[in-house]
Amino acid sequence: MTAKASRADSARLMTEMPFTTFSFFTEMPRRQLALMAQSASALFRGSQEVRQIQQDAAQRASEHYEEAMHRLRGDCDYNDLLAVQAELIRFNMQEASQYWQQLATAGMKLQAEMVSSARDVALEGGDPTLESLQRVFAATLNGSGTAAFTH
Repeated sequence: MTAKASRADSARLMTEMPFTTFSFFTEMPRRQLALMAQSASALFRGSQEVRQIQQDAAQRASEHYEEAMHRLRGDCDYNDLLAVQAELIRFNMQEASQYWQQLATAGMKLQAEMVSSARDVALEGGDPTLESLQRVFAATLNGSGTAAFTH
């Protein structure tokens, strides 16, 4: 193959290839910034949700313990004392279970939202694919556009 023929093949390949393949490199910083902004936004929303879960749990605990305090301040016998203690233990176990379940749910929602936003940014535009980029690089490295399309 002559140098003149390989240059002609390379030139033909460059004119046949869509412009979007080369604009991929100019679009990449924008896509990365968009992904970072979406991920940060999802992370902040997740943080707000976790804070709300903590605040709700603290509110419920405060109300329950205040009620127990009022029951203990009044006249109570030994059975009442055991009943209050048993109720506090039951409440603590139930609330701890509910709290960790809510945190796990919030964490999974956050993870799903972040993966979804990364997928959306990655699929934006559809082209160029990895194969089209590999064809461009192969054509420029070997100087022949025909060898790049043999896959």
